[in-house]
Amino acid sequence: MAEYEALIIGLEMLVELGIQYVEILGDSMHVLKQIAGEYKCLSLSLAVYPVAARNLLTEFREATWEHIPREENFAANELAQVATSIQMPEDCVQRIIKIGKKSLPSILTTGMEIDVNSAAITEDDWRNPIMTYL
Repeated sequence: MAEYEALIIGLEMLVELGIQYVEILGDSMHVLKQIAGEYKCLSLSLAVYPVAARNLLTEFREATWEHIPREENFAANELAQVATSIQMPEDCVQRIIKIGKKSLPSILTTGMEIDVNSAAITEDDWRNPIMTYL
């Protein structure tokens, strides 16, 4: 969920800025494969996230994505460090920084509705003992 929240919020910001080309660098192969349509999302609680991300991607003229292994994804860490250490230059009299609050999950704020189909679990289903245990 956290990976999708970051992706969706980032895409919303880029749409607001009028960006036409986006390159997504992600360390979650699962998320990237879902937005590419190569993997299906089987979790009912997460099913709306790939749909919301794909809907946002239609706002761009071109969108690409690339998997970056977690150990090599230092760019995300660097961006987080920069965001938390913004300093005002000494000669700066005024600086406006727009700070907004996003409510989570982000998909609820878009008013998006989707139907999620799910197979019912019957008593003889092999998953039933596992579900009962969990």
